[in-house]
Amino acid sequence: MASTRIRRLPAVVLATVGLLAAGHIGATLAYTGPDTPLRAALQPALNRYFLGPLDQGWNLFAPGPYSQDEYMLVRACISEFDVCAGGADAGAEFTPWRNITADEAEAVQYNIFANRESRQSKVVHGRLWPAANKLTDEQRKQAAANHIDGDPVFGVDLYSPEAGEGIASDQLNNLRTYQRLEDAAVGLATLTLQEEYGDSVTLVEVRMLREAVPAFDERHDPPEEPAQQWTTIGWRPAMEFDDDVKAAWS
Repeated sequence: MASTRIRRLPAVVLATVGLLAAGHIGATLAYTGPDTPLRAALQPALNRYFLGPLDQGWNLFAPGPYSQDEYMLVRACISEFDVCAGGADAGAEFTPWRNITADEAEAVQYNIFANRESRQSKVVHGRLWPAANKLTDEQRKQAAANHIDGDPVFGVDLYSPEAGEGIASDQLNNLRTYQRLEDAAVGLATLTLQEEYGDSVTLVEVRMLREAVPAFDERHDPPEEPAQQWTTIGWRPAMEFDDDVKAAWS
């Protein structure tokens, strides 16, 4: 009996490996294949499988000289929610803008062993910016507006039947990708600001900046005001994290 089980073990292992390989190949074909209703339905799961929350992206394999600096700036409202909703006129207290990217750069200066944890804002910025550029002008206005009552940014739950019926599949995929990355940015802003202001953080606001790097022939006489581009995420409720996440973050 024991020898029969031993002979069956390689077959079970081979079958398991074959199923996993077939699943991975199928997911790869779906992820890299043409836009279809099936791919649109699977896209959120495919993104989680291939990208994760903070993926490397492909810049590692296509390096080039930097033509712009990228920064992620955040601030919070640290008053009660109802007061924050009323704004400055209601006595809401706002923190100064904090440049997360500059803080990260300072922390890794001269450290050749710095890991990805010290470059999170750059990763979020690098993925959110192109996703925001795929939005229409009206959708960018919606994303830049304040949404503090839990209402969907784009007016509909992107995973609801209504969204699937009312929005073209390629545009719906763009909106879902943007929303996933916006959530990552708001989460990073929340954790960063809670580290400084604690649980008094009620709302957070995020701004992404791209600032032109002076051309090589202008390096000795750079312009006083470099060209800037902004992408704004309006006020959002601070994200809630359990104690384990906060402990890992700190």
